[in-house]
Amino acid sequence: MGRVTDDPTPPARRRGVRAAAARAIDDAQLARPRLALTMLVLLCAMILGGSLLPVPYVIERPGPAIDVLGEWEDEEILVIDGAETHPTDGSLMMTTVSVDGGPGYRVTPVEVVAAWFDRSKMVLPREAVFPDGQTREQTTLTNTAAMSTSQQDAVAVALDELDIEYRDVVMIAGVQEDGAAAGTLEGGDVIVSVGGRTAGDVQGYRDLIASVPEGEDVEMTVRRDGEEKDLQVPTELVDGTSRMGVILAEGHEFPLDIDIAVGDVGGPSAGLIFSLSVYDELTEGALTGGHAIAGTGTIAEDGTVGSIGGIRQKMVGAEESDAEFFLAPSANCEEVVGYEPDGLEVVAVGTFEEALEATTTIAETGTVEGLPTCEDVTP
Repeated sequence: MGRVTDDPTPPARRRGVRAAAARAIDDAQLARPRLALTMLVLLCAMILGGSLLPVPYVIERPGPAIDVLGEWEDEEILVIDGAETHPTDGSLMMTTVSVDGGPGYRVTPVEVVAAWFDRSKMVLPREAVFPDGQTREQTTLTNTAAMSTSQQDAVAVALDELDIEYRDVVMIAGVQEDGAAAGTLEGGDVIVSVGGRTAGDVQGYRDLIASVPEGEDVEMTVRRDGEEKDLQVPTELVDGTSRMGVILAEGHEFPLDIDIAVGDVGGPSAGLIFSLSVYDELTEGALTGGHAIAGTGTIAEDGTVGSIGGIRQKMVGAEESDAEFFLAPSANCEEVVGYEPDGLEVVAVGTFEEALEATTTIAETGTVEGLPTCEDVTP
């Protein structure tokens, strides 16, 4: 049988202990809502802060579709001097992509998640679009040089079609804003000689520039606006090699002056539309038959139409700009099938000749009947 022992604690003391315990319980119960509220506020702050932190992605979205036969920012885009031009009609639209999150800019998780649910946008890892460590200035220079080279090749393709001769040269495709040659050389300068010596290609002139002792100026002759200029061009040591801070490229000197101005739009993907536009203005009649035709694709000197990025966004931009037809590089067709905007007829083209045939057919019939679609060329 167990024992029962009386509590030796005095009654008054027991009452005091119970009261203290009750107060502690009450205080704890009162503290819980305050603690919970504090934790909620902290959690919300963390979520909000996290949603505003930059993430290593870029978002591609539809950019403007620009009629090369018209104006952009109150300036005529295509100007040809030195040859007879002809009035035209309709539109030949170069299409563009706007990229959020490039060098110098960042996107947030909220923007990325929203873009994932928008079929008109594309989310890509940043390094897939911009080389690691590339600055905003370097990106601008690269895009400007690519646009310049694209325009040169586009004009060459159009003139080849018209049997107009021209000369191959090495040119300054772009000048870095803070580079050694800034303020001395200009984009479009044709290289005549470096240090009194000539070279037959881009690499030859690179080697001549690289052979300049560190910190020394180099004598350089260029042809600018048809006139030769003798220049003293500064150099600087970059990664152990003398550099001017320019991009050299294969180019052409034409027997007529052709200027294509599209503001700060860069990159090579408008080459095909540039070629068609130059051809249109140098031939009688309206190549489009009055229709609104958009398109994209790089153009090689042999007339090959190359693949580009952002084809789905460009089709959306074309449709939003009231284009009726769209010329898409055959190499991009796998990305096109199933994503064609309603009301936009898409034709697959692999060469300038095919694009010219497609445009002529549309002008004559107002349809794409008999022309290859992306479904036709996709396995």
